[in-house]
Formats: sequence, C-alpha cells, structure tokens
Amino acid sequence: MEIEETKVTQKFQTTIPKRIRKRLGVRSGGEVFWHVVKEFVVVDTHKKIKNPIEFLTSQIKLDLDAVKLVHEARSGMA
Repeated sequence: MEIEETKVTQKFQTTIPKRIRKRLGVRSGGEVFWHVVKEFVVVDTHKKIKNPIEFLTSQIKLDLDAVKLVHEARSGMA
C-alpha cells in the first residue's frame, strides 16, 4: 500500500504527489473522481479497461491481507 501525505490549502486544495500521479497516469487538466466509502476516500481516474476479464483476474492474484490493511489505515488516523 502506498501512502503519501499532502497539505490542504485555505481554499481546500491539495496536490496529488508526483509518484501517485505517475502511477495513475493523471495529467494536468485531467479528471479525478472522489468516492467516500464509510470513513475513507477513494480517488479514481476512471480509466477505460481494455480487457475487463484480464483486469479482474489480475485483481484476484493480489496478495493482500485485509486485516493488515485496516490496521495500517487506522493507525494512520490520529
């Protein structure tokens, strides 16, 4: 899980960190979509998926520990 921290300006603006912009392919003038899921915010770039089946099967192969992810997310909230 990648974690980056940015400040929020007086106008409630923030900068998407360079490493995350590169990974998500976010460009100047592009759009990002903000989804609130319970207490979490998910930023989405709405990229078109060329091969949905390949994409979905690749997600199954991820070696993620949900308990560890929740613990890391909660410990980051102070």
